[in-house]
Amino acid sequence: MFRSLYLSRPWSSCFEGEDDAAKAAADKAAADKAAADAAAAAGKTFTQDDLNRFLAEDRRKHQTQLKEQAEKLETVLKNSQLTEQDRKVLQENLEAVKGQLRSAEAAAAKEKQELEQAFQGKLVDAEKKSQIWEGLYRESMIQRSLQDAAVKGDAWQPGQIVTLMKPMTKLVACVDPTTNRPNGQYEVQIEMLDTDPKTGQQVMMNRTPEAAVARMKELPEQFGNLFKSGVVSGIGSSSATGGLMPGQGGKIDVRKLTPTQYREIREKNPELLGLAPKRR
Repeated sequence: MFRSLYLSRPWSSCFEGEDDAAKAAADKAAADKAAADAAAAAGKTFTQDDLNRFLAEDRRKHQTQLKEQAEKLETVLKNSQLTEQDRKVLQENLEAVKGQLRSAEAAAAKEKQELEQAFQGKLVDAEKKSQIWEGLYRESMIQRSLQDAAVKGDAWQPGQIVTLMKPMTKLVACVDPTTNRPNGQYEVQIEMLDTDPKTGQQVMMNRTPEAAVARMKELPEQFGNLFKSGVVSGIGSSSATGGLMPGQGGKIDVRKLTPTQYREIREKNPELLGLAPKRR
């Protein structure tokens, strides 16, 4: 009896009650195939992810079937009425099933590792893209805020203000005054060295771009040459100084001049550089 039942290979072995299960599985597989064929006929396409998912589900089902078959074989082997020959055949079948199960588990472990690696790769790519877009957003917001403040402050060349203030500028998170927590908004702030009106000491102060530009206009000795309002009476904006503000003694700080400005002023108004006036 047992010899006739278990001489076949493990994937074709059957036990009491398995015929119905096998038939149900076959019917389901046929139904799934019919549904897939119908979907294909309707023009439905499957992505590589869909295919990978189908294959993974099939492997899991096969692995479950192998486990169930191994358990049934082990149960039958515990029957004390088996002959030595039957027991030997069953043991061989059990080892074969366990071998297939180990292969299935190894394939599942490899698949898991590959999925984890693929996920990590996608995560790293997503983080890189996020950092790139965040950097572009910060750069754009800072650039625009400084440019707008310079234009509003009537700067000769707004780009000069942007270049000068950008290293001191940062984007900071706004805090809700009630909860004292970030509220999801951001603002541009400039950290600039200034004199504390209360102590007279040099300290770093945080200001908005507009406030920083307004403060720069209050310091003509340092920044007067950057704004149209810094033009000295009698020296128009079209003069050789280009709107530069003479400092103490009526001289221009040459450290603030470009080579082109220096040559032009030396040619037309050398006295502003502390040189002898040009002979007419």
